[in-house]
Amino acid sequence: MSDSTVNNDARSASSKNYEWLIQITNAGTKETTHDDNQRKGPAFPKVPSTFRDIQQNSDCYDPSVVSIGPYHHGNTKLKEMEKLKETYAREFVKDAEKPIDDIYREMEAVLRIAKNSYPEDARRDFNDEQFAVMMFIDGCFIVQFLFCLYMKPGNLKMSSHDAALKPGSQNSDENSYSFLRSSSCLSCWNRAQGKDNKIFCELPRSLTLGSSQGAAPDQPAAHLLELLHKQFCSRTIVPEQSEKSSFKNDSQMNWYRYYPAEELRSIGIHFKPSKTGLFTDVQFKRRWLISRGLYIPPLRIDNSTKSLLLNLVAYEACHGESNESRVTSYVCFMDSLIDTPRDVQVLRSKGILLNTLGSDEQAAELFNQIASRLIPDPYAYIQVKSSIEKEHRKS
Repeated sequence: MSDSTVNNDARSASSKNYEWLIQITNAGTKETTHDDNQRKGPAFPKVPSTFRDIQQNSDCYDPSVVSIGPYHHGNTKLKEMEKLKETYAREFVKDAEKPIDDIYREMEAVLRIAKNSYPEDARRDFNDEQFAVMMFIDGCFIVQFLFCLYMKPGNLKMSSHDAALKPGSQNSDENSYSFLRSSSCLSCWNRAQGKDNKIFCELPRSLTLGSSQGAAPDQPAAHLLELLHKQFCSRTIVPEQSEKSSFKNDSQMNWYRYYPAEELRSIGIHFKPSKTGLFTDVQFKRRWLISRGLYIPPLRIDNSTKSLLLNLVAYEACHGESNESRVTSYVCFMDSLIDTPRDVQVLRSKGILLNTLGSDEQAAELFNQIASRLIPDPYAYIQVKSSIEKEHRKS
């Protein structure tokens, strides 16, 4: 027997000892390829259990008034709105002033993409026709509802209690996914031509206090949360790669302390509202020799704020926004400023927070709950944090 034969036999026998490692490695390669393909198109996963398992936030991920899409379809607690959804869908079709066949044909491809974007367990109870009917009605309902809400509120056809389903209060990550390719719905809506961007730009304006927002996205959003994320986070919050090196060489880079608003005010830092409501519009500005201003986007705090922010954070976790985690980093930054109700009072007195939720104590608790277990991007607002740290050391 030749030496090469012996060596081959030895390698073959040895490979059996770690065959399990080969299988795991190969399986991992396949899964990675699958995940990469999913990220290229809309993917509508459920909210991760790591978010749902936080007891104080668990009720923020499920709709309380209306079901949109397959995840909560058939929920008996949401049945009352089903007839109203059909009414809105009929009005959508009527207002489109197009034959129903043309409308459905324009949306057919979108519906097919939608079904393929949900995991198998979410769509196994629906055949193609049932899924198409559900998504068509839900999609038409959302667009018609937004039109009535922002352009003809007298046509809402619902009580003030039911109107609580306005965007923000019903934007559960799982619930908003029916809003697939919103521009496809609007293209069927002749009288909305030229007005679709206006309708969608009203969404963030109704949720923040900024006088201006990000421009309407060039590409159609896959769902409401993506639309809101694009509107709230149209700017970067981390420095360019070339600038990061200067912070990496700073031994204090990872050790910037967090100072509550009341303490920062005591050392002469003035809080001012940013001109926009963008979560990315946080700046530290020095004017002349003594004036130091921390500019923060103004935010309205109401019953929908917690759910909205938590679902935007979940959206980032589900859709690979980890390179900056803009909303996550914003929430953590605000939490760092708010330690007690007195910090809320400081921010509220400067027009940064409009608290319609209740007491300052409730608002402080809200941010503490939202930020629970969240990890921001280490470079988020790093210029701002560096400036704050330098000012504090001088005091």
